[in-house]
Amino acid sequence: MDKRERKTKSLSRNALASGLQTGTRLVCALVTYPYLARILRVDQLGQYDFAATVVSWAALVAGLGIYTYGVREGAKKRDNPEELSRFASEVLVINLASTLLAYLGLAACLLFSSKLREYGPLIWTLSTSIIFTTLGCEWLYAVHEEYGYLALRNICFQILSLILLLTYVKDEGDLLLYAWTTVIASAGANLVSFIRLRRYCSWSLTWRFSWQKHLLPIFVLFANALVNLLYVSADVAQLGVMTSDYYTGLYSVASKVTALLKQLLGAVIVVTVPRLACLYGQKGGGFFVKLARQIGDLLLTLALPASCALFVLGEEVVILTADLDFAPAAGAMKLLGLTLVFSLLAWFYMAAVLVPARQEKAALLAISLASVVNVGLNFLLIPAFKEKGAALATLLADIVTCLACYFLAKRPTRILPSGKKLASSLLGCLYVYLVCQAALAQELGPAATVSLAALLAIPGYFVILYLCGNRIWLEFKHGGSQE
Repeated sequence: MDKRERKTKSLSRNALASGLQTGTRLVCALVTYPYLARILRVDQLGQYDFAATVVSWAALVAGLGIYTYGVREGAKKRDNPEELSRFASEVLVINLASTLLAYLGLAACLLFSSKLREYGPLIWTLSTSIIFTTLGCEWLYAVHEEYGYLALRNICFQILSLILLLTYVKDEGDLLLYAWTTVIASAGANLVSFIRLRRYCSWSLTWRFSWQKHLLPIFVLFANALVNLLYVSADVAQLGVMTSDYYTGLYSVASKVTALLKQLLGAVIVVTVPRLACLYGQKGGGFFVKLARQIGDLLLTLALPASCALFVLGEEVVILTADLDFAPAAGAMKLLGLTLVFSLLAWFYMAAVLVPARQEKAALLAISLASVVNVGLNFLLIPAFKEKGAALATLLADIVTCLACYFLAKRPTRILPSGKKLASSLLGCLYVYLVCQAALAQELGPAATVSLAALLAIPGYFVILYLCGNRIWLEFKHGGSQE
């Protein structure tokens, strides 16, 4: 790779590219979910999400924490092609071995569990994406901060998936076809990345290397990812076991919307992790702390108004995203809207502060504590409050995660938001709240209400930030390029 391709990428441009990718996914969801809600109904969507949860566990075993490890360690080697190629070859072999183990484990689970066998065809279809994810080596593109390419690739295949879905999924018997449309998007994107790998390194398959030097840190990060997935998937899994597909489907609608918003707003976290891994330890860590603090301030500035709007317009967003039949999910949507702020801050602390600073054990302890809280509260709240109980448990667990990450972090990396910027954001949130309430009072219908609120609230919020002297986006844009 030549100097032009190796030059430092713009963090703000990478964040915009990653945000555009997630924004496209959000738009596709706004198109597909109402369509699927009318065709597949609540129970079948609940079946899909239960099967997807099972596959996510197999994908976790296949991934083995390698993405995080590859980004963190590979970022330090990206200016040495020979060293990076050797590192990539070794990591890919480890990943192929873990993928084989994941498929064997999945087969064993379906063999011995009659409950899972009911979902067998759906589970095997969704699991097809696992091997392509391994071959795609997306972590290597993240090392080179190629988020523009990743965004373009994923957007193209998301659109292809949408076209296939609208073309072939026509009635209640097409649940499996729906699963294939989602697999095609993931598999196709990763296949393209696999073909392009030679552009970034000259990898080769070899088993003769020191596995131990990689496996110890990988297993720590895997344990972190394992507990995190338990934390994320516990709600759907416990709802599926303790209630029915109906309540799982209701919760899934609310959680999907907030998850997409989290990915959209958290794009800045994803694109800054490689840079933070490089900056940590340089010149006393001053640049690392400065950039991390800017990321935290930017996340709060973006998450607070989004959370406020979701809390006020929860029912309208549910109906707009899915269908009138899903209106009972509004309560869960409002609670998960509040969760958005704490969820983003927890993600920021673990992915952008603790892991780059080699404090992954602190991150593991924090997410483990939160998982225990989440699972325990689910057992208490789900029987009485169903999907709303799961959402409330998630909100309380995310608050625990934020507090644990802060107090378990070492002193130099205990980062607090700027009080002045936080105050300006809260003032802007008051304006957003009033605008959303005013839009509701017009009784225009879900689409018109959400559109009117967005049209008035978004520019007004940023005007208030400007008048209060909050220039966090400009600070992030210029600060991110200083190394």
